[in-house]
Amino acid sequence: MKKKTSIILNSAEMIAYNQDLLTEILLRLPTKSLIKFKCVSRQWLSIVSDPDFCLSHTRHHHSNGFLSPTALLLKGDCFTPPSEFSIVPLKHYSKVPFFHYILDSDIKILQSCNGLLLCESSRRSLYLICNPTTKSFRRLNPPSDSYYNFLSKFCVNLAFDPLRSPDYKIICIWESSREPSKFNLDLYSSKTGCWDLSIITFEVDEDESIELQGGVFCNGRIHWCGYGNQSLYFDVENECLETMPMTLPTRMDAPEECRYLGESRGVLYLAVTYCMAVCLEFDVFEMARDYSQWNWKKRLNLGDAVKVFPELELGCVEYCPGFSGVCFIRSEREEELKVVLWADGKIICFDFKEGSWKKLYDLGPGIKIGSLYLGEYDHLHNERFHAYQYFENLSCL
Repeated sequence: MKKKTSIILNSAEMIAYNQDLLTEILLRLPTKSLIKFKCVSRQWLSIVSDPDFCLSHTRHHHSNGFLSPTALLLKGDCFTPPSEFSIVPLKHYSKVPFFHYILDSDIKILQSCNGLLLCESSRRSLYLICNPTTKSFRRLNPPSDSYYNFLSKFCVNLAFDPLRSPDYKIICIWESSREPSKFNLDLYSSKTGCWDLSIITFEVDEDESIELQGGVFCNGRIHWCGYGNQSLYFDVENECLETMPMTLPTRMDAPEECRYLGESRGVLYLAVTYCMAVCLEFDVFEMARDYSQWNWKKRLNLGDAVKVFPELELGCVEYCPGFSGVCFIRSEREEELKVVLWADGKIICFDFKEGSWKKLYDLGPGIKIGSLYLGEYDHLHNERFHAYQYFENLSCL
């Protein structure tokens, strides 16, 4: 017995004194475990806190060139305080450290990008880049010349891919007060810590109606949703703007209500909902790899979900179908898409592989996401929710 104990102790000492071996072992551990193991010793704290180790750990846990989200952060527009979110676990129970470590009273998420969140402080003209996993953040002021000269639009977007580079970039687009409909693009790089001002100037036709806030980062590009015939994307590496089609091959005979642009594992997706007194259907499209066109995948009917989950009360408020927050996910081993959405306080998804609706998450009987913030005359279905993917990793700022 003593001999066996001695062998174990010798092995432990050998690992402890061999930093290269210890580093290789730590690289293979889950992110949450590493956060706890910082307290083991100064040596472990030094290894886990090292930026090179953090980058290597993130890259070690990719799957076929993509990171996989750990959870979804669900946020409402109207009835929830800016710093209140609901967590929808995708892999396991995820306790996301929110913004209690930031002194600002209220924080609004603008975008999630591969482990980093771009947020706006309640103090206007102040933005934050956060990694909730490590509880680290950096404050960022927009370029003063741009901020104080914009007319009506001032949009900020985040581009970050730790599998390509440890650095992130902030894309700021603003409409000139002197020349309406003329936009300027400023670019911030975390590598230099500086803004490059007006690297691109462009005009947008009012008929195109491009939503320049809430861009979607995919394949090294920031994409913006458009409601006309075409939209724009920004190639971050080459620092150039390109157009992409927004004409859809099919649609319902009704006005559009909302478009949800998203991505999963290098593919762009679009969900289109329609404005009708009672409409539980929406279309899902997939962008061609060469960006030549949108291809129609399927028209989903929430009425089919109600048949599976009769507790869902959808369509009970005119022109408020009772679902929103549409997003798109694919896990490492799944070829086909899952469309996730908020429906009457529950999180459900349509699995394209199995062709069926599933309940992804339920907070429990009598509890609905968003219900705690309703006023006396408010209805939960009036709320519109946004879903942000949360990636658990050690990315440094």
